Amino acid sequence: MDWLTDTARLRAFVCVADAASFTRAAEALGTSQPTVSTLVAALERRVGTPLFDRRRGAVTLTKAGAALLPRALEIMRVAEQATVAIDAATHPERRHLAIAGGEGLVTYTLPAALALLRRKLPGLTTAVIVGDETRVLQAVRSGEAQCGLVTDLAAPHDLVLEPYAEDELRVICAPGHALAGTTADLATIARHGLVVRDAAKSDRRQLEKLLAEAGVKPSSRLVVESLEAVKRCVEANLGVAFVPGVSIRRELAAGTLARVHTPEPLPTMRPCLAHEHGQPAKLVELLLEALRAGG
Repeated sequence: MDWLTDTARLRAFVCVADAASFTRAAEALGTSQPTVSTLVAALERRVGTPLFDRRRGAVTLTKAGAALLPRALEIMRVAEQATVAIDAATHPERRHLAIAGGEGLVTYTLPAALALLRRKLPGLTTAVIVGDETRVLQAVRSGEAQCGLVTDLAAPHDLVLEPYAEDELRVICAPGHALAGTTADLATIARHGLVVRDAAKSDRRQLEKLLAEAGVKPSSRLVVESLEAVKRCVEANLGVAFVPGVSIRRELAAGTLARVHTPEPLPTMRPCLAHEHGQPAKLVELLLEALRAGG
């Protein structure tokens, strides 16, 4: 296969360029760092020149890499469009929608929207790519996904963000916790220790900004991978957490988690559907309508 159509190598190259790290690119792609390094090295051998400067512990594009990047994105986009076009031509009864999204938005906002969409389009097939913000935006740019679920904290200059809901951070604790059902300021809450996701997640970034502006330092931070893990740790009374409101509706209704109220409103975020500039594809428009109906 000619290197121009080898999307695995190009995808690895684009992801490393976006993340400025082979390790973070591997995490975003759901593979190992040696695999990403091998793919990029193979691409560099094929083009006959280094694409990244790996000196001083930093990963930056060389002039050749910077020249290739926009063309690599275009090649991946065209390859994906070609695949969709061939599938549509050979299987006109089938419709396919590829969506990328962060763990929280995929888990708590997408299922209801897809259920609505499936009722309109019973033959619809979907593929969902779950990753951090870098991975989601890269998937949309490359054409791997037709759209992506991100928050308005993302600010991609080359994509359109269509808000479909509004969500506020909520403070949660175990039902038997001393703060359950009470009103407490940030300093009081932080003294009980926080359960958080990693620093790249949008809710974590909002929280750290909030704490920094208030001059508050938590007594401890327990860092876990997912919102589900955050909730399970809070249920086990391992600390309190600031989480998107949409993620805790079921637990609050069941009484397995309790809210801690704050004197002032907490930050809000707007979940958005990201797509390329111009008129979005009909399936993307229908998904946006469904997301707004379910928000």
